[in-house]
Amino acid sequence: MRRIVTSRCTQTGATLTTALIFLAVISLLSVTSIRSSTMGLRMSQNEEARFVAIQSAQAMTEAIISSPDSTPVIGNAGFSNCTAGIGGCNLYAITTPAGYVGTQVAAGNLNGQVVLLTPPGKPPPRVVASSIDKFTAASFQVTATFDRTGEELGRAQLVEGLLILVPKN
Repeated sequence: MRRIVTSRCTQTGATLTTALIFLAVISLLSVTSIRSSTMGLRMSQNEEARFVAIQSAQAMTEAIISSPDSTPVIGNAGFSNCTAGIGGCNLYAITTPAGYVGTQVAAGNLNGQVVLLTPPGKPPPRVVASSIDKFTAASFQVTATFDRTGEELGRAQLVEGLLILVPKN
């Protein structure tokens, strides 16, 4: 007795094709999601670096303003006092406190400059509640620069004005 087994292949591969299409769509969604999260991470790192740069420059200006030695009332308009590393200054006597600011200044990432805008001898502005006949005023421009762009950690420059009343002799 002879048996003939016949098997017909009626599958055309529709399931395989559908599975490959779903795999391709899922792969594209995964790649898009990874790119989006990487971009979000970069944006948050840049924002943090910008924030640290601004805070560091602000800390430097506060350190300069809080030290009377950093704002000498000497010289003519344009007289400048700087931290080490800035060229063209008349004096390098800005003192910085120990800690973060001092460490960043020593590393060359943070510097400050004080420029005398008007030497003493002029009366203080009328908005200053003081006796004009007892004081003269000297105005300064305080500039602090934080720069770690070489390390991709941001750069910020902050400029503030300062008015010092000087008693008349």
